[in-house]
Amino acid sequence: MKKKLFAILFSIVMVAGLLPATALAAEPTVYDIWVDGVQVTSENKDNLCSGTVSYDPTTHTLSLNNATLDNDTMSDYGIKTTIPSTLKIRLTGTNSITRTDPYGGVGIYLNYSNSVEITGDGTLVINVIGENYDGISTGADVKISDKAKVTISAEGGLGIAGRSVEIDGAKVDSTGLYAGIDAHRLKIVNGADVTLKATQDGRNGAFIRKDNEGNGGDIELAASKVKATSYYPGLYAAGDLTVNGGEVNCTSTADGAIWAKGNILIKGGAKVTTDGKFPMGGNGTFTVEEAEIDAKNTNENNIPAIFDECVPVIADGYHLNYAKAVDSEGTEIDLLSSGTQYFALYKNVHFITKAVYPVSFVVTPDGLTNVVVKVNGQEVTGSVSLEAGTYPVEVTADNCKAYTGNITITADAATHTQTVAMTYLPADYTKVDEAIAKANALNKDNYKDFTAVEAAVKAVVRDKNITEQSEVDAMAKAIEDAIAALQYKGADYTKVDAAIAKANALNKNDYKDFSGVEAAVKAVVRGKNITEQSEVDKMAKDIEDAIAALEKKPASTKAGASDKGPRTGDTSNLALWFALLFVSGGAVIGTTAVSRKKKHNR
Repeated sequence: MKKKLFAILFSIVMVAGLLPATALAAEPTVYDIWVDGVQVTSENKDNLCSGTVSYDPTTHTLSLNNATLDNDTMSDYGIKTTIPSTLKIRLTGTNSITRTDPYGGVGIYLNYSNSVEITGDGTLVINVIGENYDGISTGADVKISDKAKVTISAEGGLGIAGRSVEIDGAKVDSTGLYAGIDAHRLKIVNGADVTLKATQDGRNGAFIRKDNEGNGGDIELAASKVKATSYYPGLYAAGDLTVNGGEVNCTSTADGAIWAKGNILIKGGAKVTTDGKFPMGGNGTFTVEEAEIDAKNTNENNIPAIFDECVPVIADGYHLNYAKAVDSEGTEIDLLSSGTQYFALYKNVHFITKAVYPVSFVVTPDGLTNVVVKVNGQEVTGSVSLEAGTYPVEVTADNCKAYTGNITITADAATHTQTVAMTYLPADYTKVDEAIAKANALNKDNYKDFTAVEAAVKAVVRDKNITEQSEVDAMAKAIEDAIAALQYKGADYTKVDAAIAKANALNKNDYKDFSGVEAAVKAVVRGKNITEQSEVDKMAKDIEDAIAALEKKPASTKAGASDKGPRTGDTSNLALWFALLFVSGGAVIGTTAVSRKKKHNR
């Protein structure tokens, strides 16, 4: 039995050894993705289309590097996939997918559940001409981003068809027979540059419809450049249309250039230009924040540019900055003062709205009276609505210097409250200066004590403002009071006293007339102050002058020398005679006494 089993096993080994090597090799992995008619496998994934295409099954990324996909014009696809994931296509260099046979296929085709993302900094040109064949077609989502540049021409179908189409920062030019883009949702953002066109009458550049459940239908354009041209509205939204910044230019050759069944919102400084044969607008509301809208109707008939049941409403916080219309006769009409109510009456309406901010002013210091604030020369009370920009401001208030300056308003809330610090007028120092000048004009040496005046002057504090005027006036009064309290030093009577002493030392009887001296002495007035020194000096001089003018009486003559004897009634001579007699008698007595003494001494 053992020998039999061994023989069987040996036979199996021998048979296996005789099999060709290829029969034992593993089969290559096959991926559900086809490129230009060739299915991608583990063997060819790195070398497709002469090495210009490669596939990474781990990241589901198909890389095109200067690839030309046109070898199989009869195949129904340039790129096709049914992988259960999002297909990522990365572009490098210049790439193309061409299907020129009338019965050719789709440029990029994905099944209903597959999405596609196109990225990179290269270009991709898709050109398909087959009837009902699209440039890019999926039942899921399409996203083109990064710096990719994609140009699509689908002569017999749709440029791009998908559930949701998003173009983020990329450049896309999509032209289709039925639409440039047909989807349930369209989003173009972040500086994208998109051109959409439908070549068949009765079609839309972008036809954005709701799905079977009634969802979607919205168009969102933000900070991008979009141009849409078609027979019917260049942009059609079954839901809402929102334009937030950027530029949008829509043209309809037979209808309104833009139409939304939902609401329209244009904001963010967007510039929207429409050119149609019938009014642009929609079935919902038309709200405008900050934007510029130039709506034209080029119909030969007098048909308004804006639908009369969808007149724009300026949102709160915004206002008309410019509004002009052109009527059927080409006359320009200024609508700025009348608002938007007449916008639906004219063939051409061009208006600009700007954000306005409630700007309030806080004027300091507190307690000012009769405060007047002017902005751009217009007086404002409370807050004022201002656009972003720089404005001249004037502020006046009682007892303050007039303020002039500029304010800059932006969207930053910090600029919406403007504080103006007023400067009080300076206090009036006229009285102080006059008092100081008065003090400076004084000779302090004339006064007993000048220190109070000097202290009052030194106590003056400059740069007081008008609210402190009472303090300044008090400084002036302090100086004046100190001056008023000054006491002069007494005049110097030294010369007077010397002159009087000199006069008193004289024997008035020695002079013919001493009355002048006596009168000058009597005229002396005491108590004069130093400012009257000249008067005091004059008193001294008067005494000195009177003394100098004295004349002495003549000297006496000897007895008998005169030939004139005393006369009766001449009392002065009689007195003289008595005096002489007295002197003579005294001399005799003296002589006798001396004689006696001499004798006694002997």
